[in-house]
Amino acid sequence: MSVHDEQQSDTEKQESASSSVPVHSRRDIRMALTGTLLGLVLAALASTTILTSLPIMMSDLGAGQSAYTWVVSSTLLTTTVSLAIWGKLADLFSHKNLMYGAIGIFVTASLFAGLSPSAEVLISFRALQGVGAGGLIAVGPVLLADLLSPRERGRYAGLISGVIGVGTMGGPVIGGIITDSVGWRWNFYLGIPFAIAAVLLLQKSLHLPVHSRKARIDWLGATLIAGGASLLMLWVTMAGHQFPWGSWISISMATGALAFAVAVVLVERKVEEPVIPLSLLMDASISRVVIASTALGVTMLAVPTFMSQYFQIARGLSASMSGTFMLSMSLATFLAASIVGQVISRTGRWKLWVITGSVFLVLGLTGLATLNISTNPVAVSAYLVAIGFAIGVLMQNLLIVSQNCAPANQLGAATALPAFFRQLASAISVSILGAVLMARISTFQASRVHSSGGSEAASGVSVPRISEFDEPLRGLVQEQYADIIGDLFLLCVPLAVVGLLATLALPNIPLRTKTALQERDLGTSIESST
Repeated sequence: MSVHDEQQSDTEKQESASSSVPVHSRRDIRMALTGTLLGLVLAALASTTILTSLPIMMSDLGAGQSAYTWVVSSTLLTTTVSLAIWGKLADLFSHKNLMYGAIGIFVTASLFAGLSPSAEVLISFRALQGVGAGGLIAVGPVLLADLLSPRERGRYAGLISGVIGVGTMGGPVIGGIITDSVGWRWNFYLGIPFAIAAVLLLQKSLHLPVHSRKARIDWLGATLIAGGASLLMLWVTMAGHQFPWGSWISISMATGALAFAVAVVLVERKVEEPVIPLSLLMDASISRVVIASTALGVTMLAVPTFMSQYFQIARGLSASMSGTFMLSMSLATFLAASIVGQVISRTGRWKLWVITGSVFLVLGLTGLATLNISTNPVAVSAYLVAIGFAIGVLMQNLLIVSQNCAPANQLGAATALPAFFRQLASAISVSILGAVLMARISTFQASRVHSSGGSEAASGVSVPRISEFDEPLRGLVQEQYADIIGDLFLLCVPLAVVGLLATLALPNIPLRTKTALQERDLGTSIESST
């Protein structure tokens, strides 16, 4: 059979497969995309809009430093833990209804968080907000997969990355304006109009068949995954703050998290519908995507977290100037995702770009590993642009590769797995690197600051206010912070190299040209005819 005949046969099969699939016009797809993006805006804003209002918020509620930390950590914890569970639910139930459910949970939690009379109540509803955000992150891309083939999804990667970037980088600015103008509680009400608009757009544009499978939900696996991930994140968040890393509490929590992981593997091997299908993790492509996504996750949160300290403490810049430097990274992310996504959609060639993104990640982190107090600002910007380019190329395209390699009935799990490990790596890396930073600073303060006759303002391991220090102490603190932050990024380089090796080993599988709806319908047709 000739190549032309094979292509014609494939076309006929696609047309046959799509015969019972609802037809969505380009207008419907654009409306559905907008609704999905609004959902992702909700998830992005959940963690960032309150950052600038936290001091006022905690003061109004009469809360201390512990509550300050948990208002942020609780959302990150439940978002990460719920990702894998939402992904599996997307393989069993209607994607549209799950999206509505995630939006409903998020809006309800936001409303009651804004009405919270105490920090304890606020933390509880922030945790529930994270569950909704996890659903939006996991189910949103699956909805797009129902409407767009893997070959087509690349062109929309820029929009998705742009939305996440705007929410991440612009959230604190928006939150500060809202707090100063109408009060911090309105930060939680901000997402409600977005949620209403998202539901209206999705209801009007999405015409999906009722998608559900009769299967027993793996409640035991879900409980073990949630328990293990929660214990792991609680350990890395609390160790070094509430108790020493080497204490019996720390060792017990680490051992418990490992025991949960072993139990998850044993349970998921036997159940009919596992939350984390081990067959996916054993797939040559998806396992490598997970490794590369984990390496990327280490970078995505660590770079903005510690570079803000580099700019403001080591270089003495204002918060606005620090944000200006970080904008170069966000802009590079958006442009790379937009341009490379378009190229991949037109050519169908993705592997070279994924490898290129991984190379830029290694180069950018290697550059940041050389940071010191006198590093040229132009060079710093170049390193951030390289990392921004890597994030833009890798984040959505790795997800597309994972979806491309999964059967239609496991699309939800294949979508959630890279996101789950990326989020987990982000949270763990920031906690561990933060502990390294505080340990190094503590050693420095004990050995050099006091011996140089420094003021008591430098004692302890709290984040210093550089403007309060006199010379030569100011210069000593700034130099030490710059050197230590460079060393933190040096620790990230080997993980980025592992991510690069994973992308090099990815099988170069062509991107499919059918949507998930068409493939699911084709599978149903084949089953009914046999």
